[in-house]
Amino acid sequence: MQDKKNIFQIRDRKLGDEWLGWHGNLTDEEKNANTGKRTFLALLFLTIFIIGGLAFLVWYMISPRLAQFHPRLPLVVAIIMAMVWSGLTIWFLLIVLSIITNKDFSLHLGKMEISLTRIVPLVLRLGNELGLSMDRISNSFVKVRNALLSTNVCRVNPNQLLILLPRCLQPPLLKKITHFAKSEGIHIATVPGGEKARQKVAELQPKAVIGVACERDLLSGIQDVSENIQVIGICNIRPEGPCKNTLIDLNEFENAIQTFLGKKVRLL
Repeated sequence: MQDKKNIFQIRDRKLGDEWLGWHGNLTDEEKNANTGKRTFLALLFLTIFIIGGLAFLVWYMISPRLAQFHPRLPLVVAIIMAMVWSGLTIWFLLIVLSIITNKDFSLHLGKMEISLTRIVPLVLRLGNELGLSMDRISNSFVKVRNALLSTNVCRVNPNQLLILLPRCLQPPLLKKITHFAKSEGIHIATVPGGEKARQKVAELQPKAVIGVACERDLLSGIQDVSENIQVIGICNIRPEGPCKNTLIDLNEFENAIQTFLGKKVRLL
């Protein structure tokens, strides 16, 4: 399996590269890693708690040396650390509140918004240390991110929306989605890899993207796309294993389109 340190780096890759080294035996998670939002949120809270504990430990170890420079310096450093940790805690609580109420309570620092994506590597590493599946954590993350987007979504016209599909979708499903997108005037592309997906986004410059892939490819893809572009991820179902005759929940897909276009749709 690929080194987790490189999971989020932009690089040329083909869809399915995240499964290199796969042993070939199908587990439930490799068929469908469907998981609720609570998994990621619990790990995120624990990550923030550990950050606070490590910060206190560092402060405790260096405070005698800081006091040599100025008697009040340890207190000043402690206050700064406490403010940062409190900010992270408030940010987490606002995420939970946004999901529960379906209203936007995002924490902004001036014009900068704290990005959930940036802390994902830490959450994944913690989950791995606790013996949790990367796919289930990633699935939960995608759902949390989608829920947050829905609280502050900007509606777009059909020609401002891009649907990115993997080649491994079952042919009838791929044909149905393609026919629907063309009938609605929505841009659609079946891409073989991350590089081609980025090229398509750069070419069309959409305001919103619906990406369909496995959890591992979605994580890499979400990191690749500019934060100025709205992205909803749809995790696929793999009854025959990765990259072969995959499926998606059509209701979830229709809801994603409705989120961006503001109207109910049904696939033909």
